[in-house]
Amino acid sequence: MANAEAQKLSNLSSQDFLLAYLAEYLDGELPADLKGKVEALVKAPGQGDIPAHFQSMRGRLQLSLQSYYLKEDEVQALKAFVQDPAVKATQENARIDALGRGEVMSTLLRRVTLVAIAAAAIGFCLWKFGPRGEAKFKPLEFLGYEALALEEDPRDRLDLPSGDMKEIRQYLAAYPGLEFKPKVMKTMPADWKPEGATIIDYEIAKVALVQFVNTNSKEKMFHFSYAGELKDLPSAEPGNMRGLIFQTYSSDDLNLVAFEGPKGVVSILAGRRSAPELAEIALNGTK
Repeated sequence: MANAEAQKLSNLSSQDFLLAYLAEYLDGELPADLKGKVEALVKAPGQGDIPAHFQSMRGRLQLSLQSYYLKEDEVQALKAFVQDPAVKATQENARIDALGRGEVMSTLLRRVTLVAIAAAAIGFCLWKFGPRGEAKFKPLEFLGYEALALEEDPRDRLDLPSGDMKEIRQYLAAYPGLEFKPKVMKTMPADWKPEGATIIDYEIAKVALVQFVNTNSKEKMFHFSYAGELKDLPSAEPGNMRGLIFQTYSSDDLNLVAFEGPKGVVSILAGRRSAPELAEIALNGTK
């Protein structure tokens, strides 16, 4: 068996070898004779970001799985893919007699989790190294996440930390490779000051961001703009703030007010103020 295993390893390419043993390597479960080879492959040019990305994707999957569970018939259908149902039923009955139904269900759920993690690893490899499908930019989901992340940890997220709106406008106007002219607020209430700007590159879309801070409450507000159409956002009851047509989206943490700037450019103002307050700021900033 050892010779057969060695033969299989020798037939793997370096990339396949790395992907085959990456999970065990990151979990500290890889034998010493394989660990050295995996470490060498991870340190090879172009491979350095694979472990961190894999860990991030695995962590997100584990968090997502916490909100899902399988019904009994779904568990049995899943088990049927890897073993004959009759044989599996005999084994499970023996385990139920020995351990009790609660322990068996716990074991099954752990196995389902491991299968899902393995599927995520395969999906990551396909995403990283396989042909790219057409990805879709989801402004509300992506930018809502960005706003919360900027609130929690703003350090190093702004390419241009600046309180000078003129400097911010010049930076956005001169940014290379943008397919649209970023919208910048012309005027802001006296208690809102700019903190800086950046371009968020999702590969499938680029988004211009200007960050503001309230000098009294220290809360943040974010102005995103990207190439698109307001009608492409999820349906929402439109509002009208003295001629400014906008759509409002809310979560437990933020309000997002979306409106059109120049033709073909969508702006989203995100913050913890009410939707009418954000719309008022948007109206005054676009005059």
